[in-house]
Amino acid sequence: MLFKRIQKPFLSTVTLVILALSISACAVTAPVQEMSNARQSIKAAKDANAEKLATDVLSEAKQRLRYAIRELDAGEYEKARILALEAKHLALKARQLSESNTNRQQ
Repeated sequence: MLFKRIQKPFLSTVTLVILALSISACAVTAPVQEMSNARQSIKAAKDANAEKLATDVLSEAKQRLRYAIRELDAGEYEKARILALEAKHLALKARQLSESNTNRQQ
């Protein structure tokens, strides 16, 4: 009887600990997809001639990606994720600017 009274709170505690560890493990995963998306967006911007038509914005996107890589290497996954997302958005902006400039020139 004493064992059953101890067993129930113990199992509840163990369950809570496992749940907490599972949740925290999800929060610290490397931003692999975000890094890939940033790289692909930068490549697409380059393909759209953004290196000539949106130089400053594309340069900033590349810089943010470099910072993201540095943070990733340091194990700062959340910082890396944010920087990778910023790089992607800047690259998309560079591509749009490049395409707009191309259309104006035609």
